Amino acid sequence: MTSKIAIVGTGLVGRAWAIVFARAGHPVSIFDPLDGASQKALGLIEANLPDLATANLLRGDTPAAVLARITRADTLEQALAGAVHCQESAPERVEVKAALYKELDSIAAPETVLASSTSGIPASKFTEGLANQRRCLVAHPINPPHIIPLVEIVPAPWTDPAIVQ
Repeated sequence: MTSKIAIVGTGLVGRAWAIVFARAGHPVSIFDPLDGASQKALGLIEANLPDLATANLLRGDTPAAVLARITRADTLEQALAGAVHCQESAPERVEVKAALYKELDSIAAPETVLASSTSGIPASKFTEGLANQRRCLVAHPINPPHIIPLVEIVPAPWTDPAIVQ
């Protein structure tokens, strides 16, 4: 059985993550607070998938099958509903991530992993004091994640070791 994944932030990295999880068979819900960004992301993902299929990077799936697993959420609540993992790819600013993680922590189910794609901000800088901070960590991809299957996992001091696993 596959589990729902939420992608928050639909720029280049967020779109690549959506492809990674969808081609692995997971239903993916993408959300971006910028007007029209999620819809634009779906179009860009759709445009990329045929080239990935030609390069044999869709694990035997068709572009249509991968795309069918990706849906657009209108709200953060909708994206997070039923998600077991949330991969955040918001702008690289501590204040943005701190505000977003406060919101994610209050909305997501307590068992939902909250992972940041940040390349240089420690999770401790934006997850300190959250009610469920034990589930937060950095899962920084080597870019682009849909081409290079390598992710750096960096826990905060309070991240539960089971979440790291």
